[in-house]
Amino acid sequence: MSRLSRIPDDQMTPEQQKEWESLLRQYTLKEDGQIGGPFDTWFRSPEMSNMMRRFGGFLWSRTSLDRGIVEFAIDVASVHWQSNYEWNAHGPRAVENGIPQSVMDELVAGKKPTSDRNDINVAYDVCVALLEGKALSQALYDRAIAEFGERGLVELCGTIGFYTTVAFTLRAFDVEPAEGQPRPFSPVAEA
Repeated sequence: MSRLSRIPDDQMTPEQQKEWESLLRQYTLKEDGQIGGPFDTWFRSPEMSNMMRRFGGFLWSRTSLDRGIVEFAIDVASVHWQSNYEWNAHGPRAVENGIPQSVMDELVAGKKPTSDRNDINVAYDVCVALLEGKALSQALYDRAIAEFGERGLVELCGTIGFYTTVAFTLRAFDVEPAEGQPRPFSPVAEA
């Protein structure tokens, strides 16, 4: 479900048409004629869409962070922002990339995950601190640098910020999973 419907090809601007064609080379249309996720909304601003996809592509495949940690950080953001679509898209990927199912179960239940893996614990603490609008304490900063290095911490911050933008886009345009797919989070209050 979404507040948006597909823009017919003959009503797209030339820039939108170019971006839409680029999206179709990367993604498959769903039955409703849309791509899903934030992409149907972003392409309405073609330049932004292109930049967001490039940045997202970097986060997906070229960070110094372990893929499981990237997916886990996305999931921490999705839980914080109560984003069902993000959770459904990235929760399973975290497990596929080595994050224990027990960690994910605790996370979606709103609990601090228990893990014997330092990278999971540090990533969680950094994500939560930043998502709650706090600065990193010197001790947490030192833990993050020791675990991920400066580059990794920069990329972890970028991941949280990018997927916060995704969550806001999905929320603003009421993009939810298709009927029958899990919705672990209740609808958020309206302004």
